[in-house]
Amino acid sequence: MEKKDAYLWLNSINGVTNKTIDKINDNDLNIEELIYLSDKEIYNLKNINLNIKENIVKYKSISYLDEIKEKNIKENINYICIEENDYPNNLKYVYDAPNIIFYKGDIKIINKNIGLAVVGSRKATKYGMSCATSISKSLSNVGINVISGLAFGIDSYAHMGCMEGLGKTIAVLGSSVNNVLPKKNIYLANKILENGGLIISDYNINSSVFPSNYVNRNRIISGISEGVIVVEAAKKSGALITAEFGLEQGKNIYAVPGNINSCMSKGCHQIIKEGAKLIDNIEDILNEYQIVNIKSRENLKKYDNMNLSKESTVIIDTIKKQGVLHIDEICDNTRMEIKSVNTILSELVLKDVLVEMNNKTYSLNV
Repeated sequence: MEKKDAYLWLNSINGVTNKTIDKINDNDLNIEELIYLSDKEIYNLKNINLNIKENIVKYKSISYLDEIKEKNIKENINYICIEENDYPNNLKYVYDAPNIIFYKGDIKIINKNIGLAVVGSRKATKYGMSCATSISKSLSNVGINVISGLAFGIDSYAHMGCMEGLGKTIAVLGSSVNNVLPKKNIYLANKILENGGLIISDYNINSSVFPSNYVNRNRIISGISEGVIVVEAAKKSGALITAEFGLEQGKNIYAVPGNINSCMSKGCHQIIKEGAKLIDNIEDILNEYQIVNIKSRENLKKYDNMNLSKESTVIIDTIKKQGVLHIDEICDNTRMEIKSVNTILSELVLKDVLVEMNNKTYSLNV
């Protein structure tokens, strides 16, 4: 029996957790042989709860294992254990690393490229949505994988922004891979897979979903990442839990500043005060990983050689300074009429100088 099948079998037994499997491994036995042990030998396992031993004995059956494997095959779900080469390298060394991961898509993309988590509030503002999309697309365009939790709000825009770029996005679920939640994001999950991305979970097929699942999920989001970017978060936010896990795991933590009067920015401002690095463009991040944003440099040279009008240059400089702006904010900052600004923005989008995010919000195409 393969070790990953032994983990699959144990993972499906009621009461057996990741820590239970670690304790079984501490009993100095080959876990692949556990299913073949006598009942007496299983009851003699040390540091294992009696009820769990009883459940292991109850489901000690190759036919039971084959049934679980068949269910995963029917759902096109793959699984990998911590001892295998394609298991996420960064995740192996975090506390309570899952012994088995279930996935759909290309598991190899995790170890191929740098991955950064982009997380934030489910109740995102337009500003937060624009920042998540812009940052994720820019990271994607320099070959960085964007990792998030497929939740509403910032997570969804992080995944979508990444798919607008050249990289791949990874969604970590708090439910089983065959039970994508929230249901309204099933379409997004399918798009991620169609785009060559990945959906992973440490929950077995048809597992029950509890609120604690999402806290456990957050340790994997940060665990497979090189760093965590919090785009928008209230003072009490799951995104901040992901950042806390990241700190414990020795990851770089970044935060996007927001409106000082917005409750959705309080969490970001708090972790900035506590030491998270403030970012307002991806150069702040790329410098950490010594990645040269060639496209950004080419575009900056391109702007200089375009013989743009004075008004166009003013708008570009304003967006370059502010980051992501709505057309109304551009008018306020430049003191230009909206009709004129709208015309210039359309021309700059056609020339690939600017990107229109959504709802008349614009950023530099870098």
